[in-house]
Order: sequence, then structure tokens, then C-alpha cells
Amino acid sequence: MSSTSSTQVAPTPNERLAEIVAEALIVADLIQPARFEDLKRKLAAGTAKAEDWSHWIESARRHSERFSQRKERGCDE
Repeated sequence: MSSTSSTQVAPTPNERLAEIVAEALIVADLIQPARFEDLKRKLAAGTAKAEDWSHWIESARRHSERFSQRKERGCDE
């Protein structure tokens, strides 16, 4: 019989730093909130590649442009 532990493990320094960086990038509108977990995981593991950064930043830029265009047209969505 196996027992399940509900004890939470404290984040490693890499995980904590990755969370801080990911949150700051989202607040600065450089990364979309939907990318938070992927970004955090790859930062903590040290596996984020140049292609990942390009994709994350470009995706946020396109999202921001679409939002700005809708706002200019008077759409509230």
C-alpha cells in the first residue's frame, strides 16, 4: 500500500527566480500570461532557447497589436 504525502516541497532557488522573472515579463507585457508555466519551467530548467524567446515575445507583440487595433475601433473585447 502506498501513502500519498500532501507535504509541499519548497521551490528551489532556480524555480523561485524563474517565477520572479516570468511574472516580471508578464507585468511588462513582454510575455502573454498563457505562456507563464512553460516559461517558468524552461527558465528553471535552463532549457529556454532563442527560438522560445522569439516565439514568446512575438506572440505577445501580436496580441498587444490586436488589442490596440480593437481598442482604436471602439471594440470592448
